[in-house]
Amino acid sequence: MGGDYAPGEVLKGAFLAVDEFSVEIILVGPQEQLMAALSVSEFKSCWPHPRLSIHHAPDVVGMGESPAVSFRKKKESSIQVGLRLVKEGGADAFVSAGNTGAVMMASTFILGRIPNVERPAIASVLPTKTTPFVLLDIGSSIDCKPEHLAQFATMGNCFSKIMLGVQKPRVALLNIGEEVEKGNQQTQAAFELLQQLPLNFVGNIESKYILSGSVDVVVCDGFVGNTLLKFGEGVTSLFMNFFKTEAKRSLLSMLGLFLLKSSLKKFIKRYDHEQYGGAPLLGVDGVSIIAHGSSSALAIKNAIGTAMRSVEGQIVQQISAALRT
Repeated sequence: MGGDYAPGEVLKGAFLAVDEFSVEIILVGPQEQLMAALSVSEFKSCWPHPRLSIHHAPDVVGMGESPAVSFRKKKESSIQVGLRLVKEGGADAFVSAGNTGAVMMASTFILGRIPNVERPAIASVLPTKTTPFVLLDIGSSIDCKPEHLAQFATMGNCFSKIMLGVQKPRVALLNIGEEVEKGNQQTQAAFELLQQLPLNFVGNIESKYILSGSVDVVVCDGFVGNTLLKFGEGVTSLFMNFFKTEAKRSLLSMLGLFLLKSSLKKFIKRYDHEQYGGAPLLGVDGVSIIAHGSSSALAIKNAIGTAMRSVEGQIVQQISAALRT
């Protein structure tokens, strides 16, 4: 029930996922509303489906609702009911494009934290000139201690190995300069901690270099990560609007863009965040994937794919083992 285009786009994404992946999907939400949504002509050829089922959850958390208030007052929301299914073994993973704060809070309290994790972190996979990298945290923990950043590094290292297939991830700390002495007290102390961890720590990295493909994991606090991510989304939008506007200026501009159409399509596909689907909340004792509120069916499908690979790669168990060493 979460997301700007729910439940329609979420249902479309679920059908795409069962067609492409070997998964069973539980649709959590108000049963009557979901049945009504599934009764439209668009779904008649594919519903009912042997690997899709509905689990009734009468409450819905709005995108603008307070996470704390919704957690207290909406115990039967699709978010809490879905996460309880994971906690009780009725499901292997949870995916939502709903209220991010509500999903984070419910995931932390219902699933609990992995031992030795003080703060969970949202990890986002982003493209570069060469191979994708993982950025964390992108909004779960705003005020972080150096110890939290060290935990993020360990979790990001595990994620990069399992989800991106990097054998020896290059882990970097996002800072205002590459020199050891750069940054505030938080990053300077975190630098010392990261040096002591059994990771391939390559030092500080400036934001202008993170898209170069020179590192595999970039660590920062949630305030910085979220700001960086949203600025990147704004730049992408600016880029696309520029070309749309220029195409209308003259016949020559339109012809030039037509000739570049194939290359532009490849660019959009490669750097489209929907290709990566959802961001896992690392550090909780279960797989919880947070998709963008404006997720399309494609993004929902890919978020489900991320959940599936997280379960198959035993990401929770791998993080737990890494933090014990």
